Amino acid sequence: MADLKRILLSNTFWKFHFGLSQDDTDKEDPGIINKWFETGLPFDDQRLKVYVPSTWSYYQNRKNFYHFGTGWYETSFFLPFKWGSGNGKKITLVLNGSNYLTSVWINGHYVGFHEGGYTKFWFEINQFVKFGKENLLIIQVDNRYYPNRLPWGLNPPWMNYGGIYRQVYLKQTSMVCLDDIKLTNSIEFDRPLGQGYQNCQAKLKVRFFIKDYRSYARPFKGSVLVSVKDNFMHTTHELNINMKNKNSEFFNAIIPLENPTLWTPENPYLYDVVFQLIEEKNRMEIDRETLRWGFREFYVNEHNFYLNNSRIILRGVNRFDDHPDVGSSLNPRLIYNDLNIMKDANINCIRTTYFPPHESLLELADEMGFLILEQIPVCGFTTKDYSKEYLTIAQKQLWEMIHRDKNHCSIITWLVGSDCETNSKEGREFMEELLALSRELDPFRTHSLVSKTPLEDLTFDLVDFVCTRTDSGWYGKYNKSPAESAKFIDRIWESIKEKHIDGKLKPLVLLEFGAEAITGFKSFAIAHWSENFQYDLLRTYISEIIKKDYIAGACIGHFNDFRLSPYNGFRDKPQEQNNKGIVDAHRQPKISFYIVQRLYQKWADLIKKSIS
Repeated sequence: MADLKRILLSNTFWKFHFGLSQDDTDKEDPGIINKWFETGLPFDDQRLKVYVPSTWSYYQNRKNFYHFGTGWYETSFFLPFKWGSGNGKKITLVLNGSNYLTSVWINGHYVGFHEGGYTKFWFEINQFVKFGKENLLIIQVDNRYYPNRLPWGLNPPWMNYGGIYRQVYLKQTSMVCLDDIKLTNSIEFDRPLGQGYQNCQAKLKVRFFIKDYRSYARPFKGSVLVSVKDNFMHTTHELNINMKNKNSEFFNAIIPLENPTLWTPENPYLYDVVFQLIEEKNRMEIDRETLRWGFREFYVNEHNFYLNNSRIILRGVNRFDDHPDVGSSLNPRLIYNDLNIMKDANINCIRTTYFPPHESLLELADEMGFLILEQIPVCGFTTKDYSKEYLTIAQKQLWEMIHRDKNHCSIITWLVGSDCETNSKEGREFMEELLALSRELDPFRTHSLVSKTPLEDLTFDLVDFVCTRTDSGWYGKYNKSPAESAKFIDRIWESIKEKHIDGKLKPLVLLEFGAEAITGFKSFAIAHWSENFQYDLLRTYISEIIKKDYIAGACIGHFNDFRLSPYNGFRDKPQEQNNKGIVDAHRQPKISFYIVQRLYQKWADLIKKSIS
């Protein structure tokens, strides 16, 4: 068996105490003043017993729903003697999601901090823990709005929930272990572009590091077995490892497979890819990692997308990690329910609006067959907002997103921002830096951003395909009829053709469109904010989109209604939420759900007929 174990610290109750609030700009946090990180949280009437993971908006029957400030968490954990460093074990504390600034202490010792609210982070803690004894863990979380954070300022178009809202666990590995495994593949087809395939030749490309965390450098000899298997086949590739006094070394391999079953939304077929690190001396396995991988080839040619050598259209939706019962702390069961509803609506693509989602969504997308466009929370920048400081933070969050999610075959595109002013020199330079880093980190996938100024945008030559939005029908912008709004798409396409580089067109994806609708509000007059208005606008838009062969996909905005930031007027919106969903916040369908279901099926049938 692999020398790998976990202790789950979440899914149980922790102690909690509120700290500073948004307005306490000139005060020091009481937890810092009174050294709660050494003594534990105080025994006063403000100390709470809370379930982790969760967001603090839901503590005390939502009494502090709009608390933007700091919160302190306390728990303890026991580590057995056999996990001790003397036995050659490395202990890591992992947090899957904590928003936004997170500081960690163990047994009164400062461990470190992390900036960013939506990706996994970890700390190596051997030097701070006691084996065979209880260990005190204190975590401070700060979700205050500040101009130098992402999301920036006071007005992101979503609720900035605070707290430890995803899982927390301890991970034990051998001091010599596998690290940063990356999977990609290439596929050669036996037919010309766009004509599908009868046979194919695939190559699985694996890259990984061996890390040596022992206190002093010494040689390590062994091997790594890489196995690819399903119920019908099993192939193993062995790499010899000979590290000479190195702390880290990079390895790669190419494993050929003949006619593997390819992954598609209709048949999301997955293989197990197993990595085993074997020590040479006694041929003992000291580390193991198992990944799920689907072989697929997604690429752009002219203004079309192709998956496994057949044209594909993105029939998409924007989905938000939010639920009225738990905020952003969704569990796999709730996410699975969302994806089942999407399948019923003939949706094959999800944009994770506006930040990296719960990892379970990506795991389920791999298993259930959804194409994913994933984004970092660079949103709503104006020309004056672009700065080196923001760029550094955005680059770090981009690295963390790609590092966490690179081995999900469902992900086809990394989005580096949305709704920013990219019609300026400053905007172009900012996005150019992010796109360059995105391509450097993952040349296997496509890269883009969401433009809100498609007629004046200066970044179309930088992206692999053009994503844009239209806000007719949003937040009271009903100055055009649905038919007039739909005609705007042609103007966007003409602008793309005028700007195309080297005679090459790029696919156009309409990534956000729709109208707000309050659940239950029906109107024969198709009144604004009614379900009928949303139905009529989506029916008109999608019907027009289907007719235009230059459109490679569309993502309705949104799948579900979700909570908004209380600042800058968003709290004045009906139900204090974004009401653009085709299902409401509790996932009950609006009447627009059924027109999307019908028209997306029609679109799928038309594409299938065109390539048959």
